[in-house]
Amino acid sequence: MIQEITLTGGTHGNEYLGPTIIQRLDSLGTYQNSNISVSTLLANPRATKAGVRFIDEDLNRCFSDDVLSASGCTCYEHLRAREINRQLGPRPNRHRFLIDLHSTTANMGMTLILRDRSPFNLQAAAYAQQKHPGIKLILSDLDQKYSRTLNSICEFGLTIEVGPIANAVIRHDLLLETEEVIASLVEFINLSHHQHPINLPDTLTAYRVCERVLYPRSASGDLTAMVHKQLQDRDFIWLDTGDPAFFTLQGKTLPHTGRSGYPIFINEAAYYRENTAFIITEQLLLDVDHLKQR
Repeated sequence: MIQEITLTGGTHGNEYLGPTIIQRLDSLGTYQNSNISVSTLLANPRATKAGVRFIDEDLNRCFSDDVLSASGCTCYEHLRAREINRQLGPRPNRHRFLIDLHSTTANMGMTLILRDRSPFNLQAAAYAQQKHPGIKLILSDLDQKYSRTLNSICEFGLTIEVGPIANAVIRHDLLLETEEVIASLVEFINLSHHQHPINLPDTLTAYRVCERVLYPRSASGDLTAMVHKQLQDRDFIWLDTGDPAFFTLQGKTLPHTGRSGYPIFINEAAYYRENTAFIITEQLLLDVDHLKQR
C-alpha cells in the first residue's frame, strides 16, 4: 500500500518549472493536511543552481542497476543517483508514489509518461486525464527494460512533462496547470488509500513509444538538416512515411523514411545531444477496468 507521495523536480537542472513548484508547495504548506504524506525532493541541486541540464552526466539516465550498485565513481550524477535511491528506495519501492516533474521545449502540452502498464499507474493517469481532458499519456516501455530514469526507483509513479517552455524559464500558466494535475493525482491516491469508490472512464487513449528518428548528419557527425517547418510543433499529430521531416542546409526537403505514427518531442532542445529529432509512437486504446489492449 502506498504510504507516501514524493514530488521530485530539477532532475534536469535547466528545467526550472519543477523546482519552482516544489518550492511553492513547501512554502505554502499545500499538502500538510494530506491523509497520505507528501514530500518533495530537489533531485539535482548542483545542476539547478548552475542552470545546466547536468554536471557530469544526465541524472535521468543514471538509475541503472550497474550505477546504483557501483562504488568509487566520482561522477556527480552517479553519486546523486545512489543518494536518491537510498532516500526514496531502494528499488523497487512499493510504498511510495513518485511524481517526477519535467518541462520540454517541444509542443507536448500536458503529458504524463509511464514506464509500463502497471494497473495502478494507468488508473491514476486515467483519473487525471478525466479531470483534465487535454492530458496526453505516453507509455515508454524502453525504461521498463533499462530502468534508468529517476522514477524507476518506485513501482508506482509517473513523470509529468509539460511544454513548450524554454530551458531556464518559468511560465505562470504552465506552472498553475501542472499544480492542478498534481492535485488530481494526490486526490486519486488518497481516495484509493481509503478505498473510496472512484469513477473512471471506460477506456484510456495512450501513445506507445516505437522508435526514435535521428537527425541527418555528415560522415564527420555535423548536423546537415533541421526539422522541417511543416513538422515543427505538430506533436501527437499523425505523420505518414513520405511526409516532410527535414530541411537541409542546402534547401532540400527530406521525407520521413521510418514508420508512420504520432511524433512526440519534436525538435526537443535536449535531444540534440542524443541525436534524436523526434520519437514515433503508436496510439493505443486501453480498457481501464481490465487494462488490456483493445
